[in-house]
Amino acid sequence: METIHKIFNKSSINMSEIGDNSVNLVVTSPPYPMVEMWDDCFKSQSIFVEQAFEKKMYYQAWLEMHYILEKVWKEIVRVVKPGGFVCINICDSTRTFDGDFQLFSNHSRIIQYFIENGFVCLPDILWRKRTNAPNKFMGSGMYPAGAYVTFEHENILIFRKGGKRIFTEEEKKIRQESAYFYNERNLWFSDVWEVMGISQKGIKGSRERSGAYPMEIPYRLINMYSIRGDFVLDPFGGLGTTLMASVISGRNSINYEIDTNLCQYM
Repeated sequence: METIHKIFNKSSINMSEIGDNSVNLVVTSPPYPMVEMWDDCFKSQSIFVEQAFEKKMYYQAWLEMHYILEKVWKEIVRVVKPGGFVCINICDSTRTFDGDFQLFSNHSRIIQYFIENGFVCLPDILWRKRTNAPNKFMGSGMYPAGAYVTFEHENILIFRKGGKRIFTEEEKKIRQESAYFYNERNLWFSDVWEVMGISQKGIKGSRERSGAYPMEIPYRLINMYSIRGDFVLDPFGGLGTTLMASVISGRNSINYEIDTNLCQYM
């Protein structure tokens, strides 16, 4: 099946190339607020982030990072069709500032935004990434009240724009052709996914770690929440993992990536 794949080397804060109500599915993994590797990315887009860090107003810095992401979410609200889905891979952040260890709940902030903007929040998925780390705690080991649990999972949030999708007669035929296998259904529609992460090798001229997710993640989501020929959007294209999963699945894709060095990998 011949498909269309567009790449825009620009910020997805403005996706004027996409018309209103024209995208069937969003599958993406944005920069994670308060994960240190993304600090410079957020600072480059808002002076308020850097100012909050300088003033040691860390919660405010976290909010400012989400204000940047919410400019992208606003565009997503505009471009997704009624009945379309949004799937966002995000992790909560843990970090120590001035000797105090704390959690920054990224997933709850994003859920709040989409609910307030008319989307239905559906059951999410915990992506559990196996680890070989010998210690699964942080802090003072066996002494009470001094250790903290470590995260071995990320969230895959799932939203729908309004009610269930209404298929045309032609789309009903394509929907049948897009069916997945029985064992895939049982595996994919579980609330915990055991999927091994991939190498986070740095990108020359860009960042020290790629931040990419494994192909299996977008491949499953695309097959679960769209039909062949649908348009899939990734506003944080990265290395083009969602694009490639769209190609394999017979979907069209639109991809945005602000980093010129990363666009060459798509």
